[in-house]
Amino acid sequence: MKKFLFVLAGFLLISSSFTYAQKTYQSILSDPSKVNDGYIGLTYFGVDAGFGNTSGASVLSVGADVLYPINDKIKIDGIAWYSLFSLAKEGPAFLLNPGVEFTFKSNSKRQDVPVLLSFTTETDWFKGEQISAWSSVTLPGNMQTDYAARGGLYLRNSALEYEEGTTYYDITNLFHAGVYAGIGRSQKFYLHVQDSDGNIFAAGRFLRTYADVLILPTTVDLELSGTPTKEVSGTLGWRLGAVLQLVPFSKENNFDRKIGFLGNMIWRLEFGQRPLDGFFVTTGLSWGLKKL
Repeated sequence: MKKFLFVLAGFLLISSSFTYAQKTYQSILSDPSKVNDGYIGLTYFGVDAGFGNTSGASVLSVGADVLYPINDKIKIDGIAWYSLFSLAKEGPAFLLNPGVEFTFKSNSKRQDVPVLLSFTTETDWFKGEQISAWSSVTLPGNMQTDYAARGGLYLRNSALEYEEGTTYYDITNLFHAGVYAGIGRSQKFYLHVQDSDGNIFAAGRFLRTYADVLILPTTVDLELSGTPTKEVSGTLGWRLGAVLQLVPFSKENNFDRKIGFLGNMIWRLEFGQRPLDGFFVTTGLSWGLKKL
């Protein structure tokens, strides 16, 4: 019995030591207004592909991803990408989406928000793969949510390789020209976090999501061996999208600490359906040149 009590006491002592040594965190300031409402991002890797027309995919696009606030209610939103490499080359391939968002409702509420503490990537040379690891903590903060009506132009130039049964038509140009209209939501928070050692750092997030209807009257004249054969067309499409800015605040609001390359990253992901392209995915990585 004494031996058992001795072992139990030792176990409790070790457990309490680990608990005491574990670092804890608390939020000491929460102010979403310190999040930058816009950015100018340089896209260095963009992909745009329709799964019903994979030959017309753009697999390496560069350009710009912009969210420019005119005032508290109106923002200019858009991307301008030029494809450096397309699977089927029929003229210059590009994607241009200039648009406007109008915020019609905003609210702020207290809730638990995720704070990223660390992120590391290591290469396992024996397995030939990269291993990513991260740690995070959930803390209370003020989350601001904005709802916006949105709309603009949708212009895309690519190629179309059309087949029907065993008939393969000549590769031709596919130009989507029309408009989009929908609704968007953005969520942002900003915290000052203090750990149990007394260290203070800033944390935040800016996440935008949206749903749009695409009105793209598209007509293509198909040919066989250079001879006009038939016409195909389509009009309506849709898309769901999200844009994440990892560190949406300036160096001044980061205690004058430098924000690294990954911290300035902007990630965009869209999927939906386009006429003659079928289901499509558009995704890109941009580097935040300027925060607005």
